[in-house]
Amino acid sequence: MNVFGKLQVLEITPKGVEQNGKLIGYLGVSPKTDSRPDEYQINISYGLFSAVGESIKRTWNLVTLSFDMIGKLITGDVSVKNLSGPIAIAQGAGDSAGYGFVYFLGFLALISINLGIINLLPLPILDGGHLLYYLIELLTGKPVPENVQEVGFKFGALALLLLMGIALFNDFSRVLN
Repeated sequence: MNVFGKLQVLEITPKGVEQNGKLIGYLGVSPKTDSRPDEYQINISYGLFSAVGESIKRTWNLVTLSFDMIGKLITGDVSVKNLSGPIAIAQGAGDSAGYGFVYFLGFLALISINLGIINLLPLPILDGGHLLYYLIELLTGKPVPENVQEVGFKFGALALLLLMGIALFNDFSRVLN
């Protein structure tokens, strides 16, 4: 029955949920959508060698996007409220799995690339920090003194814990809202 453009009166009984000592009514309403017409769907397939080239291109795009976002976080163009932790990652994994296996694999690739990039940040506690110490040793001809490395590891651990704390705080804030 088509009811667009016509006033329709419906009786509903909302679900009662207690929140902060008050009974609040909830009503779940969502539009019903039809599946996409065939003319709007595309099927892309690659041969073995073209698939390797395409995967390298898409990986590079994700790497550059990740570095762009890190730069925008540092400059303040993007708020730290956009950082997400394990709760948001789990929600994203569930959402992408709901769209299909290919989307889920794409999400896993995005997470893997981002973890690799974070691991290469020049924080002494991460692999990128070790590479930084090796670079300093290569340039100076002698290893970084152990007391300097120890201070660096403490700073790196503190920075990493702060970053993880912000991400978890953002996750909990989103869940509680």
